Amino acid sequence: MIGGKEEEMVCSKKKHIISMMLWGALLVGFGLTRLALLMELPAGLHIDEAGMAYDAWCLSQYGVDRYLKSWPVYLNNFGGGQSSMYAFLCAFLFKIFGWHSFLIRVPGCVFSLLNLVFGVKIARRIYPENNYMPYAVGVLLVICPYFILAARFGLDCNLMLGMSTMFLYFFIRALENGTLINYVAAGIMGGLVLYTYVLAYIILPLFLIMNLLYCLRIRRLEWKKWFAMAVPMGILAAPLIAVQIVNMFDLQEMTWGIFTITKLEIYRASELGYFNFAYLPQAWKSIFSGDDLVYNSIPGIPNLYGKTSALFVLGSVCILGKTAISIKDRKWLPASCVLFWFLSVWILCLHIESNTNKINGIFYAVILMAIEGIWVLWRARGWIARGICVLWTGIYVWGFFRFGQYYYSGVYMQNNPEMPYFDCLVEEGISYIEGDPLLRERVTYMAEAGIYYALSVRPSPYELRIGERKDNRYGQYVWNGLGVIEEDCNYIVRHTFAEYMGELRSMGFQEIDYGAYSLFYME
Repeated sequence: MIGGKEEEMVCSKKKHIISMMLWGALLVGFGLTRLALLMELPAGLHIDEAGMAYDAWCLSQYGVDRYLKSWPVYLNNFGGGQSSMYAFLCAFLFKIFGWHSFLIRVPGCVFSLLNLVFGVKIARRIYPENNYMPYAVGVLLVICPYFILAARFGLDCNLMLGMSTMFLYFFIRALENGTLINYVAAGIMGGLVLYTYVLAYIILPLFLIMNLLYCLRIRRLEWKKWFAMAVPMGILAAPLIAVQIVNMFDLQEMTWGIFTITKLEIYRASELGYFNFAYLPQAWKSIFSGDDLVYNSIPGIPNLYGKTSALFVLGSVCILGKTAISIKDRKWLPASCVLFWFLSVWILCLHIESNTNKINGIFYAVILMAIEGIWVLWRARGWIARGICVLWTGIYVWGFFRFGQYYYSGVYMQNNPEMPYFDCLVEEGISYIEGDPLLRERVTYMAEAGIYYALSVRPSPYELRIGERKDNRYGQYVWNGLGVIEEDCNYIVRHTFAEYMGELRSMGFQEIDYGAYSLFYME
């Protein structure tokens, strides 16, 4: 008897060591794929990333965004709105560490890590009998192009993936364990999902309705505990509901304590259309192949590699069948929650013209279903099925090798020197001008949008008042255009404007190269 216990302890210790080694490998792979050349890949900042970052800086220093609104629960950005969680997290980082452009991309990496950690934890609950399938999920979350690309720049909506995966974990845990604290935690996480992306306003209620009906059927519904989940979720949702009411009924902007219930210049609710099967091919392409935006996906390298779509179909059919059986037998199935989350996002996809970042919340569910497809093949035990699993492993290894070689070697940026909606900060050039009494008195022209100037200089929003400015000028700086060359002006020029730079050089302008752009001035 003692020998049996000792053998069990040795086996448990061995499993723990293997688990730690696998986690270590995942975290090393995660760190290398997310943090390597983080500010160079992609180079520059997305315009929404820059807008969010300047708002975050203003909030960290002055308690208002660039439009002088106190902690808006939904940012105005360029008039059409932007979810606030990313800006609030950046504001916190700026407050603690001061200004570093690197910090702009830290929340994206952190939430990608949350997607990995809680994605593996969910898989453990779905595959309790297998120690390795959860780590197979983790491997795909680390190496697939979509997860890498989305983690490497500060687009506000990309936080939805990590936040929703964390919410799914606590929700599954609550239904599985039935403890009140887990329901409350799920309520908090669900409420926070709403601050990552506006489309969650529709996805989350759909998901909860599906699970409510499911729990009613399998007799797992505890009203008091669902109420305990609804309270924190409702409290967190209330300001966002108020934003919708203010804009829907054209009411006055208001404040709740330090928070602003934002009145938007452009209310985009009309972008949500009627149910339309014509949107289905575009949604499918956005998931598995990618879209036309090179910062979301890379042409020729599928978002999830190879024929993941085939594994997904096999796995989703299997989970759908298991869910149907669980409904018939009134037995709880953790994987059904992942299926319902997928269906909630998928239903939304059939109401909008989607692209990859719009439907980012669907990707964890797709990966889990693809792994279910591998699990189905592996359990078939035939040499053909096992051979297919080995072949797919080879496809993923080869795909990751191709992606890494293309993305990290510099070819990606060589082929995409001017990505849509991306531009660069020009703080070094402006700093040089401000340090020279003669250059400081001259007008300086730049092609960058005003938000890049604002983020480069970071003036007080009370002085810049960029939201009220009708022209493209602040002091001696003019943005949004280079204009006709004059000898008594300075020019900050991106290297993609090769012809314009050549003209400046031919006229005798001095040049200081800052990598992505150059400063030109006449002595």
